[in-house]
Amino acid sequence: MIDTDILSMLGKIGRTDLLRKLFPKTSLVISFEVYNELLRAKEAGYDFVDDILEQGFGIVCLDSELIKEYEEKRIKLRNIHAGELTSILLSKREGMAFVTNDGKAKRFCEENGVEWLDIVDILRLCYRKRVLDKREIENVIKDIEEKDRTRITRKEEIFADVM
Repeated sequence: MIDTDILSMLGKIGRTDLLRKLFPKTSLVISFEVYNELLRAKEAGYDFVDDILEQGFGIVCLDSELIKEYEEKRIKLRNIHAGELTSILLSKREGMAFVTNDGKAKRFCEENGVEWLDIVDILRLCYRKRVLDKREIENVIKDIEEKDRTRITRKEEIFADVM
């Protein structure tokens, strides 16, 4: 289950294909709410969304049981967006990891027993699985920081303890 922040970060540099390369035998899915966030960005004129939508992510909706849980938690968790909350609830039910950069979403994952990955974890996996070499990862980082105007911290973790 993947959050909008990671998708838009990779989409802006034209590299959402990295997720498919990293997890070739895994069904990559997004929640319907994340899909809607992407569509709103597309309607606002952000062309990077095309790169994301071309990857053919599966779209998962909440069922009536999870809608009730969503409504209960939404009132208490005003600082977690709909896409994150639905994705975390779906991840928990399905035993899937959630891919996000949002610190509040990560804490909520930890409180609810949901494994999470962030962009540093994704890039580290790219290096360890030899999807990208060190120079390519450094270029991806540079592109993300320029095009997404995001500072990637913990860069040293990407290459640490890799034989």
